[in-house]
Amino acid sequence: MIDYFLFIFIVFIVFFWWDTTTKREIAIHHGKFLANKFHLQLLDESVHCNKIIFARTKDGWLSIRRIYIFSVSTNTEDRLNCQLTLIGKSLTDWYVPPYPQKI
Repeated sequence: MIDYFLFIFIVFIVFFWWDTTTKREIAIHHGKFLANKFHLQLLDESVHCNKIIFARTKDGWLSIRRIYIFSVSTNTEDRLNCQLTLIGKSLTDWYVPPYPQKI
């Protein structure tokens, strides 16, 4: 009985690791898109997961909400911390702080 529990636990851990790395790649893609949209440079793919919590989707299904923090730059001297939120594979929220525009 313990063998089955241990096997299921290991399978769950491997699945969660695989799912987390997949969602990180999606977050990197969205971070690059937001950086390009605002004419910013994504710094060294600095996307990292800040928080993982359970949330409901629009359809009412239980899913995992991941909040990612990433850094962008307007030039090579400054660093702005931005945030994006994924529920499942969907981008649900993002934040880019105000920054001075180049003239």
